[in-house]
Formats: sequence, structure tokens, C-alpha cells
Amino acid sequence: MKMRFFSLIFVFVLFTNQDIHAHGPSRQKVVQKIELNASPEEVWKIISDFTKFNFNKDVISVSSSGKEIGSKRELTFSNKKKISHSLEKFDETKRKITWRIIETDNDILPVNSYSAMLMVTEKKGEKNKSVLMYKAAFYRGFMGNDPPENLNDENSKKKVITFVKKNISGIKSIVEK
Repeated sequence: MKMRFFSLIFVFVLFTNQDIHAHGPSRQKVVQKIELNASPEEVWKIISDFTKFNFNKDVISVSSSGKEIGSKRELTFSNKKKISHSLEKFDETKRKITWRIIETDNDILPVNSYSAMLMVTEKKGEKNKSVLMYKAAFYRGFMGNDPPENLNDENSKKKVITFVKKNISGIKSIVEK
């Protein structure tokens, strides 16, 4: 009888305790594509230079240790806050570049383990048009359970979408002058 009672209590606690079911954040993804009235070579020239980030108007300065895999880049924004990147992959043939955020300010991008991949391809059948794909993958700014509102999944994703759209818009305005 006692064993049955304790088994019943255990099952009740197991299925009603929310902390047991809670887990950390899920990886979020943002993917944006845009057609550009510029050749893939023109677009690649802009996005492949790890020493620059002139396609985001909020970035007022860039310092970089180089253009090789492992190079570091620091972006300073108009509000004087900073984000640091590390160049992870660079493929000239595929026109694909990948970087990772190694340090961020949660007011700009409330994220953890953020990586971005930009790739430009020729629009099928049109030599002077291209398609730019920008993929970002990340975890929210707060890695534990019950994040504050400014570091939750929804706010983190919203800020990343805004950041990615500003970057794409800036690239478009540069190459389509």
C-alpha cells in the first residue's frame, strides 16, 4: 500500500512540476533574400571585405585585424556601443562569408552564439542581377529559463531581423547607385 501511494505521488510530482519540463532556449534563425540590380561580383566586393561594414548606417567605425580566417572586427555604433566579430569562413568561389559574434551589447543585439552567413549568387539567366542571402542563427540574450523581456526569444529575434534588414538595405543602396 505504501509503495503504491509513493508511486502515485512521484508520478503526480513528475507531471505537474513545470521546472522539470523547462529547458533552455531554442536556436533561432533569420533568413532574408533580396534580388539586386548588380552583378554578383559587385555585391561580393562589398560583403567580402571583413575590414569594412559600411553598409549599415548605424555603424560609425570599424577596426579589424585583417581579412583572414580568425581575424577579429569591432563595430562601433552611433550610440557608442560595440559588437565584435570573428571571421569564421570565407569562400571566394561560392562568394560566401561567415562570421560569429564574439562579444555583443544586448542593447544592439541581445544574442548568444550568433553567426551570420552572407552568400551572393547570380540571378538565373541575368548576368547583371544577383541574389543576396543573409542567414543569421543565434540564441536569445538570456540563456537560462524565464528570461527578462528584453532578452527573450521574441525581442532577440526582432532585433536580429531589424539588424539584418538594415544591412541588406545598405548593401542594396550601395550597389544600385
